[in-house]
Amino acid sequence: MLSWLGITNGNQTERQFFGNVKKKTKLVILITALLALYGVKSLFTYLIPTSYLADPIVAVLPGIVGVLVSLLYVLVVERLLQEKVR
Repeated sequence: MLSWLGITNGNQTERQFFGNVKKKTKLVILITALLALYGVKSLFTYLIPTSYLADPIVAVLPGIVGVLVSLLYVLVVERLLQEKVR
């Protein structure tokens, strides 16, 4: 599992996270992930009624969902790029 993050036990035969991808591509992926984070957070903030946002637990929900969507986006795109390289 940690090999996805580039952490290995010294054996360099395993692939690294975004190992064979150009820097420009990495930058574009991370910028689009930030846009996805902001978009999901804004959408959830818009959809949740303002009275519910007074509750501290509900108030952090849009940000948490945004981070999870962004993380899932990065992992899926990285996997697709690694499959394309092979």
